[in-house]
Amino acid sequence: MQAEDEYMISDFDLFVTKYISVPKDMGQLNCAAFIAGIVKGALDGAGFPARVTAHFVAVKGAPKPKTTILMKFDSSVLLREQRLPTI
Repeated sequence: MQAEDEYMISDFDLFVTKYISVPKDMGQLNCAAFIAGIVKGALDGAGFPARVTAHFVAVKGAPKPKTTILMKFDSSVLLREQRLPTI
């Protein structure tokens, strides 16, 4: 279960990392951390401060893990959203 202030984007094969070869001794390196930085910049620039991280998530039966971009929004975002009228 995810928290109210957390959102996730998941993908098995992010386009930008498709042609990156990670050396065997750096097998846990997640090149999608670069994408997490781009997402963070876009969110911050739009007035939605958040902590954005990239994680590998193992999937049973899949040959490789999927990448999940986790966005945890600052409490100021939630407070602002609560002040908006509900439709």
